[in-house]
Amino acid sequence: RELELKLDRQAAKRTPGLPDAQVDSANVQRSSLGEEGRCGPDEGVFPQDGQPYADKDESPPIAAAWMNLTKNLVGAGIFSLPSALLSGSVLPGLIAMVAVCFFCGSSFILIAFLCKRLKCQTYREVWCKAFGPKTGILIDAFIVINGFFACVAYTILVADFLQKAAEGLLGKCPNRMFLIASNTCFFMLPLSHAKDLSALKFTSMMGLVIIALVFLYVVSDCLGQFDDAATNVKAHTAHLDMGIFRTIAICTGAFQAHYNAPRIFKQLHCDLKAHTQAVVASFGTALSVYSVFALSGLGLFGNQLLGNVLRNYNADGNVPILLAWLGMAFAIIFTYPLVFTAARDSLIGSQPVLQKAMKEWPTLAHIAITSGMVVAISTVASCIEDVSVVTGTLGAFIGSSLCWICPSSIYLRVTQKSKSDLEQPLCSSKARLPRNRALAAYACFLIAFGAVSIVVGVEAVLHVV
Repeated sequence: RELELKLDRQAAKRTPGLPDAQVDSANVQRSSLGEEGRCGPDEGVFPQDGQPYADKDESPPIAAAWMNLTKNLVGAGIFSLPSALLSGSVLPGLIAMVAVCFFCGSSFILIAFLCKRLKCQTYREVWCKAFGPKTGILIDAFIVINGFFACVAYTILVADFLQKAAEGLLGKCPNRMFLIASNTCFFMLPLSHAKDLSALKFTSMMGLVIIALVFLYVVSDCLGQFDDAATNVKAHTAHLDMGIFRTIAICTGAFQAHYNAPRIFKQLHCDLKAHTQAVVASFGTALSVYSVFALSGLGLFGNQLLGNVLRNYNADGNVPILLAWLGMAFAIIFTYPLVFTAARDSLIGSQPVLQKAMKEWPTLAHIAITSGMVVAISTVASCIEDVSVVTGTLGAFIGSSLCWICPSSIYLRVTQKSKSDLEQPLCSSKARLPRNRALAAYACFLIAFGAVSIVVGVEAVLHVV
């Protein structure tokens, strides 16, 4: 009878489609928002080393993860890369781009490694395992700042595209402030107040298709003017100055998708080898696309390059570029709420005062918080005309923090030697892992490099203003 009861209890813990030892936490993800301090081992149960996540016959979907991660990497930030290459020159700029790609890709893998060893499901949980639950607000702050200024960049890009499109269609260049105000009132505010955003997910794929078409157009245009393009590239072959840090900052923002690393790892059945393969393929694809596009933009426009390379084109008789402006404006407008909602929810989840307001006056608090953030975003966007200033600053500050400093700090923290194992309580959330000296040295290098990139990178980006 005792054996039957034991078997019954084990059967009750099983999840259909998962191995017997897998607890039902793979299908139910607890959100870190609104649950301050909860990041214990029960929140993210990953398979032990050597145990498969799913059936042995089912292989990890590497191709699907590669496409998903590549879609997250290649976005509207690509339009600032020619300007980044102009700042650093061709050879140093391409070397910096390759180095940033390697550093970001390796830290992306490091996050997955930490998720597996510490049994966590989110970036925030991994951070809390190392530094304690109360420090999770730092990661929430990074998400809020990143989402806020990403929306600022979106607003600037929409104003760029609509201004150029109106010039081509109407022959007049409308006032930029008027375009931002109109876009905010008629599109950004209503869409940001929507509670169900499932219908907007298609716009992300639409934007990716338009970016692919723009990429093909710019590259073909460069090949069509090969002699002039070669002259511009040779004129900027190599010079090394502080502009290289602006290149690094913008490239860091372009390779930033690290908060999604745990989700990609889980999609790959928590297989670290499959995760590494997907990361190498995705970051390699993004590097190829970025380098070719940056060289093509620099070859076409040389010293006349603007922060958004599409602004360098004239609208007169250029139907493909006119369609690209309109299509990108449409796609960004309907992608904006997806990014904004994540930032707003992170802000609410990290502030008890806002959580209390949402419980007591849900409608009023939702309207006030949403409207206040959207208006603040548009106000900041109206003061900045060059989108590369925003993308570069984000890359230098948030990118360096989330991509390099935080993952490396987590690794050094959880592998730190304690004076005595008996000093640690049995149920301590600060887990200890064995330290690899080479990996620890590399982590120290990433922290130092990230700190320098923040200080010097932000100064180099703002120097353009």
